[in-house]
Amino acid sequence: KIADINVRGRIKFYTRTDSLNYGDIISTVATIKQLSGSTNPASFDYKEFLDSKRIFGSGWAISPIIKKGSQTDIFKNIIINIRKYLRFRIEERFGEHAGFIKAIVIAEKDEIDNKRSAMTRAGLSHLLAVSGLHVGLLALILLSVLNSIIPNRNISRIIIITFLLIYAAICLWAPSITRAAIMIILLLLAKMLQRKPIPNNILFASLVIITAIDPNQLFSVGLQMSYLAVYVLLNILPKFRFIKINKEDIELLSRGKRIINGALILICTSFILNIFLSPLTAYNFHQFGFNGIAGNLLGIPLISIILPLALLIIFLPLSIASIFQSSFELVMLVFDKWTNLSASLPLHFDFIFISTTHLILLYLILFVLVFKINAKHRKWQLLFVIFLCSIFFSLGTQSSNKLTITFFDCGLGDLALIQTSQNKTILIDTGPPQKGRNAFAHSALPYLQQNGIKVIDHVLITHAHNDHYGGVFSVFENLEVKQLTTTDEFQDRKIWDNISSSIETEQCSVFTISDTTQIHFDDITFKIIHPDRSYKDANINNLSIVARLDHKYLSVLFTGDLEHEGEEHLIRNYPEFLNCDVLKIGHHGSKTASSSEFIKAVDPQYAIISTAEENRFDFPHEITLERFSFLGGNLIITGIDGACQIVSDGKSAKITTYVTNKNIIDNDLK
Repeated sequence: KIADINVRGRIKFYTRTDSLNYGDIISTVATIKQLSGSTNPASFDYKEFLDSKRIFGSGWAISPIIKKGSQTDIFKNIIINIRKYLRFRIEERFGEHAGFIKAIVIAEKDEIDNKRSAMTRAGLSHLLAVSGLHVGLLALILLSVLNSIIPNRNISRIIIITFLLIYAAICLWAPSITRAAIMIILLLLAKMLQRKPIPNNILFASLVIITAIDPNQLFSVGLQMSYLAVYVLLNILPKFRFIKINKEDIELLSRGKRIINGALILICTSFILNIFLSPLTAYNFHQFGFNGIAGNLLGIPLISIILPLALLIIFLPLSIASIFQSSFELVMLVFDKWTNLSASLPLHFDFIFISTTHLILLYLILFVLVFKINAKHRKWQLLFVIFLCSIFFSLGTQSSNKLTITFFDCGLGDLALIQTSQNKTILIDTGPPQKGRNAFAHSALPYLQQNGIKVIDHVLITHAHNDHYGGVFSVFENLEVKQLTTTDEFQDRKIWDNISSSIETEQCSVFTISDTTQIHFDDITFKIIHPDRSYKDANINNLSIVARLDHKYLSVLFTGDLEHEGEEHLIRNYPEFLNCDVLKIGHHGSKTASSSEFIKAVDPQYAIISTAEENRFDFPHEITLERFSFLGGNLIITGIDGACQIVSDGKSAKITTYVTNKNIIDNDLK
């Protein structure tokens, strides 16, 4: 009940109590708000993610939570208790490897950040998901045990079906395990009914069942990749005639040839999966690689040893389980070494952009090449592939030849990216430190990855406050930076020691601002008009670099956190450089900035405030909004409107916002 109105639905709750259990009925006073979606282009949409889990609100409990009772669901309680028991045993017995074992046994991936990056680069990230490999291995082990003690095969199959359903529930019905479990269950049912199973029919039937239960799963990247992988293995692996995949054919081989055949199967499987999954991986994650061709050669056999050993250590009494502990540690050591070795191979590519059109063309080319048409039509098949390739590469050479400026929503901070018509890139500030969705890695980096931007030609940090320089470490970690610009005052501060160590590592040059100057990038000019050599102030905000960008008839003024005193200095000394088309309003819309005199001197047609919608300083202040009220809809607040993008050829400009979908066109820049 909310405000005496009966409502029903899922809410994500944040509370400091840990005494609640599944099924508890609680009473509390809470602030509940609608979930907000992505506010930046290409960034992760948390609202969409929670919507797929049927969670439509979030809130903080602002009064003590009172437990009113419980609503018992016996089956769910059993599953939750089993999951808790498994989590406890894993944490108790696996030490530093507990996070990894949780991922491959109960599909809990919260503690694998230390392995995720290396395994992704090594092409082994699929081993972190409880998938067909894991489920098939478990089912095979269980079937072997049951067949040795139960004469009736159908009873064994019924036990395995029951086990698979319970295990999928323990793993919270993750798409990969659900798909694998349903396929194995359908296969076992066909055996019980003495029907010949048709793999493609089973695959399609499992997809129908999953999407009938939850239609949102159809849009899950994990499900798409899982089904594509299995489809490719079922239909394309058999086309490699030099390998034997049928049981009858393998049994005819000698022991040595079986080993060679097994290695060839691993190589071919890894190769075709890399080829067919790479476009989808690049489309969704802006990266792909072929390190997995080597990585899976040893990675898959090792995981086939690690999983049974882990199960023995989990379920056997400690006195017996300890016998297997040293073997487990040895195999994990080899696995980690192999992962790092595979990750170091130079066949992983980041910052790849593939459009939807590119994706469709790539898969058309792949499937036309693989599924051969009869000899009579092969000439036309080849011509069709050449035609598709020409379209693909012609699309890749298109360029806008325009200046693009993107003001990202980074919460309470400043972060703007400038892309020149000749593909030079400049960052004006880097946003707040690496915390949450507002950090550089979450607000701007996805956009850079989507657009294939690996190099930043110039980073300009306006002043020494961490909501402006906080993301610089993430910038150096993820991108190549050619030059960094700061004031000489900034370089006298302690934080500069940390930044300079990153600069030395990355071999980035430093440009120091100690007076007014000009910087040229292609067809744009930056006039640095503040601080000049004569200006002194104890207030760091007033030492912000103020830069005017000129691109033909377009002018944009970046003011950092400049306040009234700094504005007065500009009005007195550099009035001729203030009038501009677009103003990035100083200090996030604070009343200490943007005086009436300064606004009059600038006389902007458009203005942007970079601030969070809700923040502890209540930016932007009412008086600031009143001063800019003459702009009407041409005033943009990133915390409300989302990221703002300006695209201009220097004579006209198009200004769009990501959340509120403003679309302002100015065809008469002067």
